[in-house]
Amino acid sequence: MLDFMLLLNLRKLSASSSTNKELRKLLKSNNIESGDGVWTLNQTDGVGQHGSVWQGETNSHLAFSVYKCFENLNPKWIYSINSASALAVIKTLDYFNVPDLSIKWPNDILSGNKKICGILAENQIKGNQIKSIIGVGINLYEKSFIKLPNATSVFIETQKKPSIADFIDNLSKSLIFYMSFCVNLSIEELSEMFHNKLFFWKKKIEFEIDGRLNEALISKVHLNGLIELEFKNGKVRNFQPKEIKMIY
Repeated sequence: MLDFMLLLNLRKLSASSSTNKELRKLLKSNNIESGDGVWTLNQTDGVGQHGSVWQGETNSHLAFSVYKCFENLNPKWIYSINSASALAVIKTLDYFNVPDLSIKWPNDILSGNKKICGILAENQIKGNQIKSIIGVGINLYEKSFIKLPNATSVFIETQKKPSIADFIDNLSKSLIFYMSFCVNLSIEELSEMFHNKLFFWKKKIEFEIDGRLNEALISKVHLNGLIELEFKNGKVRNFQPKEIKMIY
């Protein structure tokens, strides 16, 4: 299963407005191959899901992006790319002893109830081929988040600063492993691993929907990325990320 790529071809950038943007430029000029990637500790204009801004402190925040072309993944199951990326990040953070890790739908990694990582997968679909730029932003060395009380870092959680070389090596190997499940035959296995790390899975939590608070149980996340909620009255509904807000 690990033959999807034997290694990642990574390049360090001293600074970048956005590592995803760097790869988009290379893709536009057709100057990129599957497995190529870039990383920096100085990203100045990062963007998260649906255009939200995600900036990190210089030399403390890892921005990492890799390009992957998927040939054997049904486009209707495209969210599995996010799922695999999230599992790879969790495996890496767990290796460095970050506690109480979970995936907060649709694209965040939490330690306890605080955000430690955001993931942004940008996909182009042509026929059955998916060209994906997977961006990962991880809080590594920050010592505090004065204006972001719901954020944390590897250092805050462990009181240790892992070497960037060890961290990127571990993250690369984890991505290689979990991306190998992004094929039609392995998609259900990947989904099971994802749900085992899903924040508040099969539990009740409040959501803001159309400006009102509603308590609902998280039933599952579909392979297309929609979340399925079960309400007190027994009704079951599916939602896209921007339709609801989780209150926790």
